[in-house]
Amino acid sequence: MLFESLDKLKRNSIMSAILLIALGIIILICPENYIGSMTLMFGYTLVIIAIVMILNFFSGKKSLMEYLKFSGALILGIVGICVLVFRGDVLRVLAWLFGFLLILDGGRTMIHSFTYARRSRRKGWWVLTILSLLLVAAGVIIFANPWWDTPNMLMKVIGCAVMFSAIVSSIRLIWTWPLKNSEGENDDGKE
Repeated sequence: MLFESLDKLKRNSIMSAILLIALGIIILICPENYIGSMTLMFGYTLVIIAIVMILNFFSGKKSLMEYLKFSGALILGIVGICVLVFRGDVLRVLAWLFGFLLILDGGRTMIHSFTYARRSRRKGWWVLTILSLLLVAAGVIIFANPWWDTPNMLMKVIGCAVMFSAIVSSIRLIWTWPLKNSEGENDDGKE
């Protein structure tokens, strides 16, 4: 059971790292003139993802996890619609959104550091806990938005934070994979 969870975590970590690196690069290289177009594209993307998740809910089996995903899809759709409707204040909304996502990613990384990384018997597993705390701190700083007022500077800060999240996601993948014991068994005692 542990390895099924770890295999799913491995796939999710690889995909999230790739997507976050691509998103971070796009945000960093985006000129200031195209920030409005990029936020519109982001809003449409959120709405489309929410619609796909809602359709998957209606066509799939109904379990507690599916109901949670459905609730997340509704929230994602509402955020996407808010981005499309309130384009003038969208940068503030994006700062809140990315700050909140970084806080969630930091919390998830912290849970994985205690659940999987500590059990993998790797030296220095606690580094993942420190990195998760840094992710939470970056999310709080972006959420509070204390120092930057220009859209270009805010996008650069968000891009750097997203790239840092991708690096932490890659490190999480390395540190959560279990090592073989000296008897040839895995961490959960199965061959």
